[in-house]
Amino acid sequence: MLNIDLFENIENNNVLELLKCLGIKTKTYKKSSYIIKSGQKFDSLCIILEGSVNQCKLNSQNERIIIDKFNVNDIFAHSFICLGQNISPYDFTADTECEILFLPFEKIVNPCSKLCSFHIQAIKNLMKMISKKNSILNNKIDIIGQKTTKEKILALLKIYGSYGELFSIPYSREEMAKFLCVDRSALSRELSKMRDEGILKFRKNYFELIQQKTE
Repeated sequence: MLNIDLFENIENNNVLELLKCLGIKTKTYKKSSYIIKSGQKFDSLCIILEGSVNQCKLNSQNERIIIDKFNVNDIFAHSFICLGQNISPYDFTADTECEILFLPFEKIVNPCSKLCSFHIQAIKNLMKMISKKNSILNNKIDIIGQKTTKEKILALLKIYGSYGELFSIPYSREEMAKFLCVDRSALSRELSKMRDEGILKFRKNYFELIQQKTE
């Protein structure tokens, strides 16, 4: 727990004091269980200590769409809590067995009368974490804004790796299709087509982008 970004540049003994002051708690969840349900009243920021979490929402066809995926050291629930909302518009489910740290929002943004330097540092760290997630969200907007499935796939893969290197992405095929807002069968067909055209290689969630030769 002490190695997460929230506690960067804070000495271990001060981290322990901060945990006590803020009343920070942790909880473990089994795979596929709900951490937060849509419509649930909720007022804590969440940081993943172990495992991964999916942020989901039902579309107009009542299909569950993965809006975002969070991994170790990622923060979530900030997208509505920092706007002053205490009702979640999303479902957050455990993609794997996971351990979550719950950070009471009001206590972190309203330091006690001591105004400890390490509490101020924690606020700075929190802002950096939120800014990082917002940057990733902007990337997703760019990805799903592409016109074709092929363009969406390439835009997503270029976030995680460069041409000529083997890299992995944190999505199964089903999760990848939901993230890109495309049909899974259409995704599989396009991936196979791109492989046959020599655009990429892949095995499960490992990919390699192949630089195309110019005439």
